[in-house]
Amino acid sequence: MENQPNDINREKAKEVKKKQRADRAYVRWFAFLRFAEKVLRVFYPYVRHDAVEKYEDRPYVLLCNHFRMVDVMYPCAAMKKPVHFMAKTELWENGFLHWFCNKCRCIPVSRDGSGTDVKAIMQSMKYLKSGENILIYPEGTRNKENVDMLPFKGGFAAIAIKTRTPIVPIVQSGKPRLFRKSHVFYGAPIEFPEYYGKKLTEEEIAECEKRVRDIMVKTRTDFLASQAAERASKAAKKQKKSDRSEK
Repeated sequence: MENQPNDINREKAKEVKKKQRADRAYVRWFAFLRFAEKVLRVFYPYVRHDAVEKYEDRPYVLLCNHFRMVDVMYPCAAMKKPVHFMAKTELWENGFLHWFCNKCRCIPVSRDGSGTDVKAIMQSMKYLKSGENILIYPEGTRNKENVDMLPFKGGFAAIAIKTRTPIVPIVQSGKPRLFRKSHVFYGAPIEFPEYYGKKLTEEEIAECEKRVRDIMVKTRTDFLASQAAERASKAAKKQKKSDRSEK
């Protein structure tokens, strides 16, 4: 009986060391993902637009509109600390993706409204409180038509407010294409300090999420409008030059 406390302490020490090894392995894995982003950028080039020179060394809730699987490279480029991706549970049904999601410590999210979503929220808050980042695709699925942003799924504002974590919007101008340049906008952190420590109503949460979505939609639509205006201006100049040469 006298050795029992020592045995318990040894077991606890083993568990702590095991967790520390796993954490170090994950940090190395995320460093590999950051390297992979540089390789992917050769095949899927993009221009980066930064609203701030450098993000503070703190956890963030990253939001990104979603087109393709390669979207995962954008948050990896933005953050030096590990990012945990929220991913649909169906991905764990594929052998390779099951391995990849576990390796990335992804957070499984059920899209059928079951209690798995509660687990996902709790796991997200746990990561944020431990100083790590999470990534949420608020549209809930890929935008396969490359059109306006899809309606956002709820939940991200409540997670950010309850953990007092800033939201960083990451906005893609369009679907990443092989060897075709796209544009990615890294926005300024968004916070809702007026709601910290307060019991939130559904209306207040919805309003916060709308404010974030409006910012992301405006970022994309303003850029696409400027691109369209630039193309129209070039076309007009070309036509004018052509008209002169015909005279």
